[in-house]
Amino acid sequence: DQIRVQRQEDGTLRFVQIPAAQSALISLDPKDGAIRSLVGGFSFEQSNYNRAIQAKRQPGSSFKPFIYSAALDNGFTAASLVNDAPIVFVDEYLDKVWRPKNDTNTFLGPIPLREALYKSRNRVSIRVLQGLGIERAISYITKFGF
Repeated sequence: DQIRVQRQEDGTLRFVQIPAAQSALISLDPKDGAIRSLVGGFSFEQSNYNRAIQAKRQPGSSFKPFIYSAALDNGFTAASLVNDAPIVFVDEYLDKVWRPKNDTNTFLGPIPLREALYKSRNRVSIRVLQGLGIERAISYITKFGF
């Protein structure tokens, strides 16, 4: 979301538009993993919903940043283009095929890694994993305690 502000006479900034975007931020101490701060949205007065502790996140979407960080550490960049297109997996031991979808059931074609992450594109995450290789991804994410 774009945030529009206006400078006041005393030099401070004031919102001139309420942001539409909402998010959560959890700050951890890298030494011991302790939670140092939680921010659960833009304004408690606007919405009493605390996104930091009340939101129910999809496990896959919560895990994607770890896969993307592995990609960045292994030659991908935020601008790397990855195809967000249909993909089909056939397992000879199962009688079904797997056709991963995005939550909107749409595809965007080649998109930058940064956009794929913030839009949480499932097919791109699968292709990133394929590009990394499962063993390399597993090796990398063990640094985070998985």
